[in-house]
Amino acid sequence: MNCEGAISDERLLQLGVCERCVEKTETLKNWDQLLKVLKENGRLYFAEEIFAFHRKLKDFSLFFKKAVGQRMWSLQETWARRILLNSNFSIVAPTGVGKTVLGTVSALYFAVNGKKSYIIVPTALLVQQVAGKIDLFSQKLGVKPRLLCYHAGLSDSERKETLEKVAHGEFEILVTTERFLVNNFDIIQDKVFDFIFVDDVDSFLKSPRNIDKIMKILGFSDDVIAAAFQLIELRGEANRLKRMGKSPQPVLESLERLRNQIEEYKRQNKIGLLVVSGATVKAKRTKRIRLFEELLNFQIGFKPEFLRNIKDFYLEAEGETEQQVLSLINRFGGGCLIFVPSVFGKDYAVKLSTFLNANGVRAYTYTKMDEEMLEKFQRGEYEALIGVASFRSPLARGIDLPERIRYVIFTGVPRMEIRLSWDEYNPVKLLTLLKNIREFLEPNVQERASQIINILRRVLPVSKETVDKVKDAMERGVQLEGFDDYVRRIVLETKSFLREAITPKVIEAISKSREVSLKQRDGEFFLVVADPVAYVQASGRASRMFAGGITRGASFILVDDEKAFYSLKKQLGFMLGEFSPIKFSLKAVEKWFRGIDEDRRVIMEIREGKISKRLKDFIKTALLIVESPTKARTISRFFGRPFKRKIENITVFEVSAGEFVLNIVASMGHIYDLVLNEGFHGVKVENNRFTPIYDFIKKCRKCGEQFTGLDFCPKCKSQEYYSKKELVKAMRKIALEVNRVFVATDPDIEGEKIAYDVYCSLHPLNKRIERLEFHEITKKAFLQAIKERREINLKMVEAQLVRRIEDRWIGFELSQKLWHRFRNYRLSAGRVQTPVLGWIIERIKESRKKKRVLSAVLSNGLKVSIENPTLPFPPYNLKEQLKNLKAKIANLTTEERTLYPPPPYTTDTLLRDASAKLGFPATKTMIVAQDLFEMGLCTYHRTDATTVSTVGIGIAKEYIQEKYPSLFVPRRYAVEGAHECIRPTKALDAERLKNLVSLGLLRFPKRLTQDHFQLYDLIFKRFIASQMKEAKLLYQKFRVLVDGNEAYMEHPVSIVSEGFNRMLPVKTANPVEEGEYTITFARLLYMPAARPFMQGEVIALMREKGIGRPSTYAKIVSTLLERNYAIERKNRLISTALGFKVYMYLQQNFGKYTSEETTRRLESLMDLVEHGKADYNEILKELYQEILEIRKA
Repeated sequence: MNCEGAISDERLLQLGVCERCVEKTETLKNWDQLLKVLKENGRLYFAEEIFAFHRKLKDFSLFFKKAVGQRMWSLQETWARRILLNSNFSIVAPTGVGKTVLGTVSALYFAVNGKKSYIIVPTALLVQQVAGKIDLFSQKLGVKPRLLCYHAGLSDSERKETLEKVAHGEFEILVTTERFLVNNFDIIQDKVFDFIFVDDVDSFLKSPRNIDKIMKILGFSDDVIAAAFQLIELRGEANRLKRMGKSPQPVLESLERLRNQIEEYKRQNKIGLLVVSGATVKAKRTKRIRLFEELLNFQIGFKPEFLRNIKDFYLEAEGETEQQVLSLINRFGGGCLIFVPSVFGKDYAVKLSTFLNANGVRAYTYTKMDEEMLEKFQRGEYEALIGVASFRSPLARGIDLPERIRYVIFTGVPRMEIRLSWDEYNPVKLLTLLKNIREFLEPNVQERASQIINILRRVLPVSKETVDKVKDAMERGVQLEGFDDYVRRIVLETKSFLREAITPKVIEAISKSREVSLKQRDGEFFLVVADPVAYVQASGRASRMFAGGITRGASFILVDDEKAFYSLKKQLGFMLGEFSPIKFSLKAVEKWFRGIDEDRRVIMEIREGKISKRLKDFIKTALLIVESPTKARTISRFFGRPFKRKIENITVFEVSAGEFVLNIVASMGHIYDLVLNEGFHGVKVENNRFTPIYDFIKKCRKCGEQFTGLDFCPKCKSQEYYSKKELVKAMRKIALEVNRVFVATDPDIEGEKIAYDVYCSLHPLNKRIERLEFHEITKKAFLQAIKERREINLKMVEAQLVRRIEDRWIGFELSQKLWHRFRNYRLSAGRVQTPVLGWIIERIKESRKKKRVLSAVLSNGLKVSIENPTLPFPPYNLKEQLKNLKAKIANLTTEERTLYPPPPYTTDTLLRDASAKLGFPATKTMIVAQDLFEMGLCTYHRTDATTVSTVGIGIAKEYIQEKYPSLFVPRRYAVEGAHECIRPTKALDAERLKNLVSLGLLRFPKRLTQDHFQLYDLIFKRFIASQMKEAKLLYQKFRVLVDGNEAYMEHPVSIVSEGFNRMLPVKTANPVEEGEYTITFARLLYMPAARPFMQGEVIALMREKGIGRPSTYAKIVSTLLERNYAIERKNRLISTALGFKVYMYLQQNFGKYTSEETTRRLESLMDLVEHGKADYNEILKELYQEILEIRKA
C-alpha cells in the first residue's frame, strides 16, 4: 500500500505496510502514528495520498459537524468521501437523507479553501433557502465567503449588481436556478468552477444545452466537447456496423484515438468536480446526456423501479366500474392514482374523471407532464389523478411523490391490443406482433420467428424518418442506401414471414389460449395481451424509497378479463420473482393501510426535521465484488436500471437495493496467482513452513497469455499487458468511499480464495469486509445472503492453497521430466490427468478387440442381437441361408415394474448427459452452465450434491401442479454438505423461457443462444422429473433362439401408471408373443468389445473413483486434448501415440506418485483440510518430500 513492494497477508491485515517500511507495527494504534513513523524513517511513498485523504475527511467531518450541528449520516459521508477523492458522480437517494445539505456544506468547504463553487437548484424559492442555509452555516463556522444569489425575487437594481459581480468573478459561491445558465451564460462562460452541485437533475435537463454549458465552466474547451460528441457518433457508427454484420475495426481505432486525446486534455488541464443530485425519470440517453459518461466517467442515475413494498389486491369487476372506483376512494381517501387499460384509452379516463368529480371526488385526467397539477395534487387539492396504464404514460413513469401517493387503482387488467396483420412498416410494431404470436406458431416455424425477432431487435431504435423512407421505398419498389436499406430488407423479410406464418390454424390456437384473447373488429383480428411492464411501473408509484426504507403502498386491480389477469400473474411472477395478488378483504386491506399511513407520517416528520438520526441513517453504502460482469449486471438489474461510472478504467454498476446502495465490481476471476521465479516453484520453504508467493495476474493484450511475476509476456514477449493491479487500485478507491465491502464470489474453495485475496487487499482501507454466499443468483437468494453474511472461511482458503500448490509442484516437476525426455516444451503432466489418460488408453485397447454379433430383424419387427453366434454355415453364406433361418420366442413372462425418477443433476451427471445427448464437450457444458448460473437461471453448477432445497421443491410444485396436477411427489435426495443440486431457479420450462425472452419480459446481460436453451432444457426436465411420481410400466422378459443360439431380452411394452415419464419419456416397444418367426433381415457385424469413452463417461468414472472435483473435471479432459495426448472423433476420446508414450514413461518412472490410489488419498486429505480436520502445512510437508523424491528420480 505504501512502497508497493512484497508484503505478507499478516502485515496487510495489520496496517498494510511491509517490514521494509516499518519494522514493527504492534505498538501502532492508528493512521497518525503510522504516518509519523513512516516520515521519521523516510519511507513515506504512495500511502501519503491515503493519509492526505484521511486528514481531509477528518477536517471535513469536523467542518460539517460545526456547520450543521451533528455528524454526517452514512450516505452523506460516502458522498463526502467521493468529493474529497475528486470523483464526479450522481446521487440517487430518497428524500430526507441530506443531499442538499451535503452539497451546500461542500460548497462552503471549497470556498473556505479558496475555491469557487456553483449550486444550481430548480426554483427561486430553493435559491433563497440554500442561501439561508449558507448564511446560517457560515455564522456557525465563523467564516464569511462571498456569496452571490440570483433569482426572480431580486429587484432590478439587485439583479444588475449581482450580474456585474458574477461577470467580474467577485464570489466564492454562486447559487442560481437552471434558467440562469440559459439566460446569462455569456457572463460566466469564461469562469472555471472547482465544484458544481446540481440539485434536481430533471429540472436541469429541461434545457439539454445546459449540459454543454456545465462542461464549459468545468474547464472543457469547445474542441474537447466537440471531440466528445464525435466520439459518441463513432460509438453509434460502430454499433450500426455490428448490427449490419460488418467489421467496426477502423471506426474503433478512430474512437480510441479520440478517447486518448480527451484523456490527455484532462491530464493537462484543471477540470472541476460535478455532483448531480436526484435521479431522472424522463431523460432519454441522448448524445448530450452521454457527455457525462465520455467526459466525467459517470451516468445520470435512474430511479429504482423494482424495489416495491406493495400489497396487490384484486376484486372482480361488477356492475358499473366507475361506482367501484368511487367506493374504494370514499373508503380509503385521497392520494390515489387511477389507471385505465390502454384498450379503453383517454376518452374513458376523461369519462371517469367527470363521474368522480360529479360525485364529490376531486380528480384530474393527467395525460401529459403538468407541474402545476402535480403541485395541486401534492397539496391535496386533487384526491386522485387518472391516466392510461401504459409504460409510456407520464402518470406511470414521471411521478415520485412518496409522501402523497398511497395507493393505485386499475379500473381493469392492464392490457394492450395488437393488430394481427402484416400490413405494417414500422419495425417496432412488427416486432411487437411477432413477439406475441411466436408461441402459437408451428414448432418448425418458431425458430425462424426467434431469428427474425433478434434481427429486428438489432436494428432498433429506428427513427421516424427511416420508417417513412422504408415505407415509401417499398410502395414504389425501389432500394435505399446504407442502414436505411438494411432496415428495408429486414422489414420486407418480416412482412413476408408473417404473411405465411399467420394461418387459420394459428388464429385458432390463439383463440384457445389461456393467456391471450382474440377480438375481431371491422374485419380485422386483434390480440389482447396483458401488459405487466405497465403494471409494475404504475403500481410502483405507491411504493418509493425514503430515509426509513421503502414505503408501503397498495394496488387494487378490478378484474374484467380473466385471461389477461391469468397472464398478468404468470408474467409478473417471472419478472419479479414472485407475484401473488390477494383477494380483496376489507379487514386485511384496512390493516395494511394503517402501515401505509404510518410511513407517510414518518416521511413528513423527516421533512420537518423531527425524526431521529437512527432512522435517517437506515441506508448504507457497500462495495459488492463478484467474479464476472454478467453476474454484476444480473444482480444490479434486480433493483431496476443500474447506472455506471468508471474508476481507474474499471466499470462500477451502482444501484439502490433498499438498505444498501451497492457499487458492484467484477474481479474477472482470481486476482493473484503463484509466481514462477521465486521460491520452490512459487513457494518459500523455511524450517518446514511453506509460504506461497503471489503476484498480480497479468494478461497479454496481444496473445491473451496469462502470467505473473514478469514485465513481459513469456509467450510472445510483448510488454503490452493488463494487470489486476489496476483492478485492486479501483477497488481500494471505492473501499475508501463505502461503509462496507461484500464479497459475493462463487460458493466453493476458488471463490473463497478470491474473497480472501480481496479481504487482504482492502482491509487496510476498510475493516468491514464480509462474505456473501448464495447458490443461485436470484433477488430473494441475494437479499437472504446479505442478511446471513459471514466471515471468510480460512479452512476453505487453506484447502485451495494446498490444491494450487500441489498442482504447481507436481505439474512443474513432472512436466520438466517430460521436457527433458521428449524435447518438447508443450508437454505437461498432472496427478489427476495421468490416471485419466491411462483409462482412455486402456479403453482404446479394449475397443481394438472385436466380437462377432448377429444382428437380425424378425418378421414381427423385433430387433435381436446375439453375441459370438455359432452358425452351421460360413458367414459369407448368411444372405443365402436367411430363408432357412427361423427364430423362436420362448419363456415369455410379463411383470409390472415401478420406475423411480433419476435424482437431479450433479456436475458429473450433467457433463455426462450433455456429452451423450447434446454432443457438448465438457468445457463447453461448463461455460454454458456458468452463463446460466450467472444470469440467474440455474443453481451453482460445480456441485457433487443431489440435495434439493425447500425453494427448489417449491419451484417444482408450482410447475407440476399446473401442468400435471396429480403427479407432484417432493423428494429431498439429501446428502451431507452445504451445496445443492443443479436445478432451475424458476418454474419456467425452456419453451416458456424462449417466449418470455422474445416478449422482452425477461432480459439478461448476455444473449441466450440455442446452446443455452438446450442445456437449460436438460437441467429443467431432469429436475422436474425428480419431483414427480414414480411411473409403473409393463415389462416383457423372454428368450430368442436362432439355430441353437440364444439371447435373453426384456423391454417395457406399455405404461400402466403415468409419472415422471411425462417429463422424461420412457421408450416402449411393441409387445411380442411366443412362437416361431422368420428372419427378414440379418447381418454379421464385427464390433469393438468396448466403445471409446465419451467425455462425459470419463468424468463419470472420475467421480466414481474419487479423483478430481466438480471444479476440475472439465479442465482435466480439456488439458489432455490441448496437449494432444488424446483427440476426439465422433464425440469419442482416442488416445494418441504421444499420449501413449507420455503415459508409459510416467507410469514406469513415477507410477506411485500418479496412481489412482495416491491421487484418491490426496483428494481425501484436501477435503479434510477444507473441513478443518487436517493441518494444511503438514500435508504440504508430506507433498514436499514426495516432490523432492520425484526431482531426484
